[in-house]
Order: sequence, then structure tokens, then C-alpha cells
Amino acid sequence: MVFPGTLSRGCSRCRKRKIKCDGRRPGCRRCELYKAPCPGYDRPLAFRFHGEPGQSLVRDEPGSSSAKTLVLGIGLGYEKARSKGSGVCRQPQPSFEDESISYFLHEYCVLPAPGVIKGHLDFLEGMYRSSSRTSCIRPALLAAAHMSLSRHYKSSTLYVTARYHYGAALRTVNRDLSASKRPLKDETLASLMLLGMIEDIECQGQTTKAVHMAGISNMDAETQNKQIPSLMAKDDMDCLVIPDSQLDTSNPVIRLALVITRIGQFYRAARRITSADSTSTPNKQRELLVPVIQEALAIGAELAMIEKAMPTRLQPQQTADKRPATPNNKPLVSFQSRWTACTWVFFNMYLILFFGRLHICAATLLRLVDSKSSPQVQLAQTTATIAEKQVVSMTQRLCSVLPYLMGEVNELSSCTIWSGHLLSPSKARIVARGKSKSARPGST
Repeated sequence: MVFPGTLSRGCSRCRKRKIKCDGRRPGCRRCELYKAPCPGYDRPLAFRFHGEPGQSLVRDEPGSSSAKTLVLGIGLGYEKARSKGSGVCRQPQPSFEDESISYFLHEYCVLPAPGVIKGHLDFLEGMYRSSSRTSCIRPALLAAAHMSLSRHYKSSTLYVTARYHYGAALRTVNRDLSASKRPLKDETLASLMLLGMIEDIECQGQTTKAVHMAGISNMDAETQNKQIPSLMAKDDMDCLVIPDSQLDTSNPVIRLALVITRIGQFYRAARRITSADSTSTPNKQRELLVPVIQEALAIGAELAMIEKAMPTRLQPQQTADKRPATPNNKPLVSFQSRWTACTWVFFNMYLILFFGRLHICAATLLRLVDSKSSPQVQLAQTTATIAEKQVVSMTQRLCSVLPYLMGEVNELSSCTIWSGHLLSPSKARIVARGKSKSARPGST
């Protein structure tokens, strides 16, 4: 392979017409006189490969005629060269950037479609393609993509590449966060979220702290009280509050969003009242706990109504299980899509936290009430019983969908592996007080 020498510096049209170009930019005068738009100046490198087109390059035998010259432009690919009695020219190591990003977008991004969730990370591809080369979103996405692909292929090479991009992402994110005069950009928040996903994908253990998610939480705590300044005046803008009565509660998405908002408000209030460092007196705590518990019971009644009105396509479907009917072999469920199953699981985990906090409120109220015949005692006892049963029920429902999420049960409600290897729901139990019990030895 040899370089043919210096190429013409003229524009493409002048080189094609085989005339001398004056080299004027952005367009030459020759094309202007020719009354044609100047295509510009490009200088693709050309290489001459000795050999027959479409054949491997072999050293010429003694006495053979000289090989014909083949001129190839960049972009036509490489050809392996092998010669008798000489070393093999190895093909350069391919770049997995496109493959890793495509794999990550396919596995983790969901485009908007009719259903419960209107997309997930669907903005990521557009943000990456429209970002500048110095943006922090580029190394962050490359790090997450290579990390996920390394787990898929079990490749140490991809893992090393992921750690390289991870270090570059840390430097660029720190650069953006250090620029205090600049407003916080969406690319910075998305990069922090991707770095947090890397912690989950890498799975270094439960004892490892989620550093990046804690950073996002701290940033949110610092900026949540800041209001958006108006562009038309120097006045502060306020949030637009829409009453619940004006919302379309027939939509299951809107209805679930309302319930989640109410659960979040209850959780923050209950945690503030029942915290160990609370400065309220016992009488004040008792007065605050009663309306909070009543609000939680109203939320529970709303949840029961939502579950009855939930569309069939969003509900879990019981599988046609062929396993023997035993107490350990609980019924398995499936969904129309794994994305619906993931959303359903997240919501169930949210409800487990909700009923767990409700049980803590009921136990605290029982401890604060002096009279055993007080209506508050009956309220606390009833609430504790309901919360404990709901935590157990939600945990069993959560465990019943794990085989489908792990690929052991497909959308056709049939087992993809031998039933003796199925993940049993009885192997994970959670009681209302937050303690976990492992399965008995020998359980299946």
C-alpha cells in the first residue's frame, strides 16, 4: 500500500472537468463563470492496494507479472492482507460506540405510546445527537452504554472502556457544576442520572452508597424552594394549582398520579411527626397523627376503587401454571409487556412503603394513647391490622411477578425454563415491621 502523492487542491467540479481551479473560497470563479454552484473543496485520501479487486493480497511469486493497481477511497473498508512466509496484517480493533449506544437505547428507552407511561428516557437520543462535543452527556451515555453492553457480553474490554468514559463523564460533570454562574442544564441532570444508572448496572453490592443519586437529591433540596423568575417582569412566578375536580379522573394515568401525590404528602407528614428527633409533645403528636391516619385510610379506599376500574390490559394475568399445586408454588402472573410489569412493580413498591409508614403511625398512636377504651385506640388497632395485611399482600404480589420480569415466564404465560428452577415467591418475605425473613432450608 502506497500513497499516490499530493492531490489537486481544486474544487470537485474543476477536478472533474480537468481544469485549473483558482481556489477561491467559499466558491471558485471557474464554477461562477460556468454558471454552476461550486461543490466546495474536499480532499479524500486515496490509497493504492496492489492486488486483484475482491481478493486477498498475496506476495507476488517470483517471475510473475506485476499486479494491477487498485485505488480505493476511505470508507470502502479494509481488506485483510495475508502473504506467504510473512506476518498477517491484523484488522484494527472495531469501535463499539454505535453498537453500545444502540443496545442501551433499545434496552432502556421507551418511546411514547398509548398506555400508562408516555415514554421513558425517550429524550436521550435527541439530546445526545444535538449536544456539542464538549457536553457531559456524551461521555456519560457512552459510559452507561458500554457498561450495559459489557454485562451483556461479559466482556472485560468493554468494561475497561466503560470505566474510561466514566472518568471522562465525572470530569465534565464537575466542570459544569463548578461553573456556578451558569444555570443548571438538562444535560447535566441527565448525565448525573446516567451515572447513577451505572452504579445500578455495575451492582457493587448493597453496602455501596449511591453517590450520584445522593448528589441529585442534594441538588434538588437546594433548588426546590427557588421560584422561576418571570421573563416579562422582575416579579416571581407562582405554580398554577389545578383542583382535583377539574382533572380527568377517568384516565388511569391521571388518577394514579393524583394518588401518588397524596401518598407523597402523607409520607412526608408522617415521617415528620414520627421521627425520633421530633420536638412535639406527646399530646401534640397524638393530635397530629389522627388526621394523618384518617387521610391514609381515605387513600387506601381510593386505591381499592382504582384497582377495580383499572383496564384489563394493565392488570396482571394469571399464567397457565403446570407446576404441582403446593403451598410453596404460588400462582405466577404475566403482563402484555415487560414495561407494564416494571411500572406495576414500582407502584407496588411505593405502596409497600406507604402501608409500612402507616403501620408506624398506628404503632406510635397506640403508644401515645393512655386510655385503652379511647376511640383513638380503636383507630390505631384497626389501622395497624389493615397496614400489616396490605404489606404482606403487596409483597406476595410483588414476588409473584418476579419470574416474568426475570424472563422465566413469557408473555404467553408459559414457563421458559424447567419449573424446578423457577424463582419461588416464598423465598422473599417482608413483615410489617420492616424485618425480612429468609426462606426455610430446603424450600423451593
